[in-house]
Amino acid sequence: MPREKVAPNHFQDEIIYSPEHWKLFREFRLKTKEILTALKNFNAASHGSIARGDVTSKSDIDIIIPYKIDEFQLIKPLGSINYSRFRERYIIQATPLSAIKATIVLGENVSLTFPLIAFYPREFDFYAFGGFLTLEDALLEKRIPGITKQLLFITPTDRGHASWRVTQENAALAAKKLRVNVNTILERLRVLERRDRIGRTGIFLKVAISPNESFGEVLRSIERKNPASRRRIKRKKI
Repeated sequence: MPREKVAPNHFQDEIIYSPEHWKLFREFRLKTKEILTALKNFNAASHGSIARGDVTSKSDIDIIIPYKIDEFQLIKPLGSINYSRFRERYIIQATPLSAIKATIVLGENVSLTFPLIAFYPREFDFYAFGGFLTLEDALLEKRIPGITKQLLFITPTDRGHASWRVTQENAALAAKKLRVNVNTILERLRVLERRDRIGRTGIFLKVAISPNESFGEVLRSIERKNPASRRRIKRKKI
């Protein structure tokens, strides 16, 4: 997929959704509600364009469980909605200071992530940054404001959405609207603007998990072999 360029500073726009867009959005939301309902005992949520409404045919359904769980707890609820076999499984650590997470690819454009070590409090903000949709929100047909990879703040409207470019100058306003720490906004600005200038720089750690391995045993192997990951596993505060 082509890399999304950040929008120009001072960009503002209003988009009116077509009937085709609303139909696509409803299809994504129907599948999202099915998954969140199956995982309701885990406080699962979705984030990104599915929460905001600015979907495309290539949008992903990204599900997050915000706390540590045993992967085997997922087999029964996911099996109830025909996700009995996982396509791929990964352990991912974005940076040496980031939480180490498990990601399960459930189907085409559908993935589930949960932390293998506890999130730092600020790490929750990164999901709110893009728009954070709970099961309750989904059942009430809510659309949630959030910021895209183009650094556009999306405000849902009855007809579609309004958008404006997030910058250092208005970062505090964006943080207030999303109820996150302004440092989260500023950090994402730095990361996405740098990516726009020099391209994707990759992630610190990504390990594929074979069908006969568990996340726990691979995490223990990473802890033994990777000093930076070991420090993050043992560190309790940031």
